[in-house]
Amino acid sequence: MNTLKLLIPTFALSILIACSSTTTIPSASEMNVTMREITGQDGRACVQIRDISGYGAISDSVLSVSGKFQKQYIMVTVHRCPAIESSPVLAFKGAFSDFCGGGRDSVHAGEGRCPVQSVFEFENRKAAFAAHDKAEELIAERRQVAGQAVN
Repeated sequence: MNTLKLLIPTFALSILIACSSTTTIPSASEMNVTMREITGQDGRACVQIRDISGYGAISDSVLSVSGKFQKQYIMVTVHRCPAIESSPVLAFKGAFSDFCGGGRDSVHAGEGRCPVQSVFEFENRKAAFAAHDKAEELIAERRQVAGQAVN
């Protein structure tokens, strides 16, 4: 009985922490809009599938993709797609041999299909992550201003 009394508050606290941390993660739509503003790109860049040399999930809606020849891409999905963070292997499915932004091409993770809304191209990894970090900062600032306006 004493163990149960300890487990219930611990479980409740873990749920609260999990819920509070998800509110800081930008939504896919926020990231799409903000990346377009920062980069001046329309999010419709393309990469040949055979030129993808590596990838990593930044969040459940953002992928960092390395291309041959030092190019780096930030891909933002249409909606949250938790499978891209947990799947050990991703498959890039595009029309013909290209993978492009626009929502028609998708990343397949496990049993899930994650349509990609935007693909942003950068000269190198450093530039890609700098743009992503700046987008996260702008989103956080906008949320803070919106929260202050509501209060």
